Amino acid sequence: MLVVASAWAQGAKPNFSGTWQLDTAKSEFGPMPPPTTMVTIVDHKDPKVVIKSTQKSDQGDVVNERTITTDGKPNINKLKTNMGDQDVTSTTNWSGSELVTQFKMEINGTGLEFRDTYSLSPDGKVLTVVRDIKSEQGPLTMKMVFNKQ
Repeated sequence: MLVVASAWAQGAKPNFSGTWQLDTAKSEFGPMPPPTTMVTIVDHKDPKVVIKSTQKSDQGDVVNERTITTDGKPNINKLKTNMGDQDVTSTTNWSGSELVTQFKMEINGTGLEFRDTYSLSPDGKVLTVVRDIKSEQGPLTMKMVFNKQ
């Protein structure tokens, strides 16, 4: 147990694999309406991470699957939104025990910059994704908390 705690304290890189259910009560979406449900399945074999998200909301259902690498190299994935699909280039790097993905996209003619920071609780049962968004309307931060299924 001490070895695990010591490795964690030294910034060991966690494995985000699992099926994760959004906990809307613990999540913060700011002015954005939260999804009704969201399930994210992560298959993490560093440096490759495959993320499949299924989201249901009043605006409809959206399923996305993307493959990223943790080595900072650009990754191109098709991102589906309620407003259409688009190719998105992202880069992902480790920052200690957190995984940080950055990407840009355009929605309804508005350019958006995203920075997603993934962190795992010490017991591996809670995944938190903090999403910082920059747009012409100003910055927005959302926090999505997922429980492992």
